[in-house]
Amino acid sequence: MCDYPCGMQIFIRRKDGIKNLGELIENLKLHEHHFHEHSYMLCKIQAVLNEMRGIKKEIRTLEDEGGALFESKSDSKDRKRTVKLLNERTDALLSELARLSRSKAQMKRQ
Repeated sequence: MCDYPCGMQIFIRRKDGIKNLGELIENLKLHEHHFHEHSYMLCKIQAVLNEMRGIKKEIRTLEDEGGALFESKSDSKDRKRTVKLLNERTDALLSELARLSRSKAQMKRQ
């Protein structure tokens, strides 16, 4: 029985079933590196998107804090500079996402 939450249990019987299972396992082994490449790429893309979400949330927080009555000129300047740098980081992440997209398209052609 499966030790994962699904608890699935499968029986393969008869000669053709066992032969088909063997062929499936061999086929999966042949293409295993493709599965790893795609899952690795997906993880990289998800990491970029998660960082972008976090940055955008931080920018919104900083912008909402802007215009506070008792904010000093120094605080205002630091906040604006921080927002600018965070926007630059977002731009760099968009470039990284574009690069990943191009490399994924190249992988498909190979």
